[in-house]
Amino acid sequence: MSALPRHFLVLPAMMVAVLLSACSSIADRPHQACVDMPVLTGTSRTAEIMRNYDILGKQPPTEIAKEYAAALQDFSTTRSDSNRLRVAMLLALPDTPFHDTATALNLLNDWPQDEAAPPSALRGFARLLSVLLQQQQQSNNALNEMEQKIKEEQKRADALQEKIDAVKNMEKNLMDRNKQ
Repeated sequence: MSALPRHFLVLPAMMVAVLLSACSSIADRPHQACVDMPVLTGTSRTAEIMRNYDILGKQPPTEIAKEYAAALQDFSTTRSDSNRLRVAMLLALPDTPFHDTATALNLLNDWPQDEAAPPSALRGFARLLSVLLQQQQQSNNALNEMEQKIKEEQKRADALQEKIDAVKNMEKNLMDRNKQ
């Protein structure tokens, strides 16, 4: 070996042994979440809303429109959190005559703040839905901008093609005159 003392070679081996033993003791401990997550039962309001949303995906447009009208009526009379979320989710449905992402976001972002009430799973779900809708709206805006740029570029390409065709036509006419 080289001129290194023996204890310098033992040190890395001891560190590896300590690290490996630490890994095994960590793996034996159960995982603790940083935040206590509420356990959703099958009868929770969030689960019920998600089941209704799943069922709506299989309904014809007339039934979806009826559900939207009923949800809007329920929300206007009760102003409950679950009806607020129900209306927002229906407004977020694509390809419906009442689709309105901006109104859905307003409903989700203007959630009533009740400091006395414990945080509900509905509020957390509403925040998640709000973030997803905001990202969708940003993506749609970016897509619209790109479509506009493509249209502008297509107009420029068409104008250039017309100029090229005009130049070719002039060259052809000049060549025909020279032949005569």
